[in-house]
Amino acid sequence: MEERVYAFWLHTLHGIGLRKASALLQVYDTVENIYHGNKNRLSDIPCLNEKDKENLVHPAPIKNLKDELDALEKRGIRFCWMGQEDYPVKLREIPDAPFGLFYRGHLPLQNRPVVAVVGGRNASHESREIARSFGRQLAENGISVVSGLAQGVDISAQRGALEIPGGRTYAVLGNGIDICFPRQHIEPFMQMQQKGGVISEYPPGTPGLAGNFAFRNRIISGLSDGVLVIGAREGSGSLITAECALEQGREVFVVPGKITDTAYAGGNKLLKSGAAVVTDIQDILDGLGLFLDDNVSSRKKKNKVMLETTEKMVYAILGFDGIHISEIVGRTGITVPDAMEALLSLERKQLIVMVGQHYYALRL
Repeated sequence: MEERVYAFWLHTLHGIGLRKASALLQVYDTVENIYHGNKNRLSDIPCLNEKDKENLVHPAPIKNLKDELDALEKRGIRFCWMGQEDYPVKLREIPDAPFGLFYRGHLPLQNRPVVAVVGGRNASHESREIARSFGRQLAENGISVVSGLAQGVDISAQRGALEIPGGRTYAVLGNGIDICFPRQHIEPFMQMQQKGGVISEYPPGTPGLAGNFAFRNRIISGLSDGVLVIGAREGSGSLITAECALEQGREVFVVPGKITDTAYAGGNKLLKSGAAVVTDIQDILDGLGLFLDDNVSSRKKKNKVMLETTEKMVYAILGFDGIHISEIVGRTGITVPDAMEALLSLERKQLIVMVGQHYYALRL
């Protein structure tokens, strides 16, 4: 407990990142020695500036640090650092691992495979539905999903994982753990704390500065066994995650897109560089050396939905771009009440989604 308090102090010191913390540990051996040790030795560490040395020479009282940690834990916020056994093993392996992590809920289980799903924030409905489908299928096969809570592909995949009983998904934030960004994702943000966790290397209260989000991407890939890219444009932040994955020795998977569609240009470029093509869940399982859960396949067959005649008529004309109910009525010849009843039934069976005011589309 004492060691964790000293680590918390060092991690939250302004200006002290992993590089400086590592340099301090090389000189002082332990975080406790950094706190209590001879401060004259700070001059032996060239990466420290004068402000760093001043903060290290005049540390906050231990009692204050303990009180601060206790207050965070009362709010459901936990802290762990790389000297603890529960620090994620996969993350510890990367060269620029965060010195410490704040989290609500849980950290990824050490013995459970993890796949990051990333892609465009302004993704098309089709890309979002593909992401949601993969999120569900990964969770069905016992694979945790990690992403960044961002709009578009990220949150779609995470929502998919949350739909599965026992599914786990983790959000790595570019701001403090006590801030939900974007705010409209507050519902899955809270659900993840029960079915996975939310994680940040930044202290509570830290705003979401632009540079933070690019830097946190190394954690998204670092926690994962592989990264799945869906609908990424050239210059997309999700490509940073893919680059981090390659540097960390992780598998990179890409859902291909039309060569004329700029929304897939970044992902298609990754394919030319050797990333693995993914068209179904089996491609990911094969790439990770895992096996498809036969129980999942048989359960899907047993639960196959049998549609009524009106439902079949409506379902047959829907696509991925969304059709207004007036067009559905016009093309099928059924009444508005009958169309609404069929659409509500198809929604309950999770075969379609509403994509706008009275617009409906297929769910992949």
